[in-house]
Amino acid sequence: MKYLSVLFVSIFILASISCDSLDNVEVDPDPLITAEIADSQNYDLITPVYGMRVSIKNGVDRNDQDVLDILDRRATQFLDCQFAEGSQLGFEEVMLANGTIVPPLSDLRVFVVPNRYKCDVPGASVCNGTYFGGVDIVTVAEGGFLGCDVFLPWKHELGHRYGMDANHSNQSDFQACIGDSNCDIGDIFD
Repeated sequence: MKYLSVLFVSIFILASISCDSLDNVEVDPDPLITAEIADSQNYDLITPVYGMRVSIKNGVDRNDQDVLDILDRRATQFLDCQFAEGSQLGFEEVMLANGTIVPPLSDLRVFVVPNRYKCDVPGASVCNGTYFGGVDIVTVAEGGFLGCDVFLPWKHELGHRYGMDANHSNQSDFQACIGDSNCDIGDIFD
């Protein structure tokens, strides 16, 4: 019983770790990734649920199938949380409030890289995720930030695809669903 109590306390502490505070850990970022670099990848892997096309860069620790499953699972979690219509929206075109049409997730390409990387986006020189709207590609890092290394930025980047402004002015409309303030309990057990 004593060990069980210690286990529960440990899990609670790990689950409450804020990724915001860990985002600035001193880890040398990988080289610059631009929309052109992301667009030039070979997207030969397909997620089993939504059919997203995926390219996984050498150095990613998880096996390909685990990566594909995580991307699908997190997309389902985001859509179920953000929209009343739920995860079914991943298979459909979605019209945003501003009239923008978001294609189904099968049109999205995802470039998975091992670590945080240099980027050229307003307000940041190092990124752990980027949505390139012009080419409908998300680049997402597997790691580079302690305790939250299970593609935590993935939901945040899906938020950008589904209407969160690049300058984050409407982030409060997505905050509950983008999962970027605390590690998910499932991240600890993946």
